[in-house]
Amino acid sequence: MRTYTLPKNLTLDMTTRERIQRQIDLGRHQDPVAVIAYAMMLLDIEEDWLGLPRIPAPEARVLHH
Repeated sequence: MRTYTLPKNLTLDMTTRERIQRQIDLGRHQDPVAVIAYAMMLLDIEEDWLGLPRIPAPEARVLHH
């Protein structure tokens, strides 16, 4: 498995930070990276289930500011 390091910090709104922390506090995940990896896996499963085509994205986009 390849590890990627982003050149910038990821800025999250307080609600998202609290949701990530809640998952860690509940013992479901060890750190924010594990929470995000799990969330991405669920998105992949949902896209597969919906039959959405896989299109490589040239860059990640911020959905909420």
